[in-house]
Order: sequence, then C-alpha cells, then structure tokens
Amino acid sequence: MLNKLAAFHIDWIKMVKAMGGDDFTEDIVQEMYLKIHDKGYNALNDKGEVNKFYVWRTLRSILMTYFKEKGKVIKVPIEEYKHLEENDKLKEHHAFNDMSLKVDECTDDWHWFYKMIFDMYRFENTSIRKMALDTGISVPTIFNTLKECKLDIKDKLKKDYETYKKETS
Repeated sequence: MLNKLAAFHIDWIKMVKAMGGDDFTEDIVQEMYLKIHDKGYNALNDKGEVNKFYVWRTLRSILMTYFKEKGKVIKVPIEEYKHLEENDKLKEHHAFNDMSLKVDECTDDWHWFYKMIFDMYRFENTSIRKMALDTGISVPTIFNTLKECKLDIKDKLKKDYETYKKETS
C-alpha cells in the first residue's frame, strides 16, 4: 500500500501546500505515510486504487494539528532576555551538581538494599506506595528505610549543605 501511496508523492506535497503548508510540507506528508502504516488504515478503495479523498482528509487532519500546536508556541525576542546574567544560574547548577556528587559518595558504602530503595526514590521519582507495589516490600519498611537514609545523609553532609545554601543564595 505504501508503494501505491508513494506513487502520488508529488501530488500529496501539492495538496499540503494548497492547504497552507509551509517549510514542513514534506514532514506532513511523511507523517501521513507513518500514520496510515502504523495504524493499519486502508487508504485504498474497493478497486485497490489509492483513495485520494481519504489521503487528503488524513493530510488535512495532520496539518491542522500541526497548526494548532504551532500556535501554542510563544515566540519572544531574545533581546528581552539579554539583560539576564547567565553566571548566576551556572553557579547554582555547579553547586547542585557538587552536592549531588557528595550524596552519591555518601551512599556508596551503604548496604545494597538501602542504596536500591534510596536510588529508586531519588532518581525515578517513585512514590512509596508505587515502590511497594513494584518491589513487594511493605510500605512501612520502605518508609523507615528512606527515613534512615535521609538521616544518614543529613548527618554526614550537614556542613556541605550549609555551603550549598550559601552558594545558591
């Protein structure tokens, strides 16, 4: 079916341009091929020929979705932001990165169970209930483990955290 559709490729491009397509006309046509193929739609009529009206409707749908999404983007001239100083954010990022590395060092010597629970909570942004469902470990066990982990980090990195707060203020 894709071979039959591709035979009219230039016609599809002309259709999209006639509907108001811009620099992304080729992308819209490619999106049509993908949509018809991935969804398993039949773009052929009863005689096995390409149903141009069906393809036109598909192209129009994709193009209208593109225009709707394009309209949501707010364009702001860069001149409005030149006055902002990039170094402030850069210092904050470096301070946060340093603090994260220290937390990693702190957790390296933990028992594998504590490290697994803490990393799942920290990196996967998983709730305690979801963790309990995924691992089969009870909610109170996960809660108490995380509590112990946080207390250990607070004890070991108290001075480093104070330094971090000063750098980001």
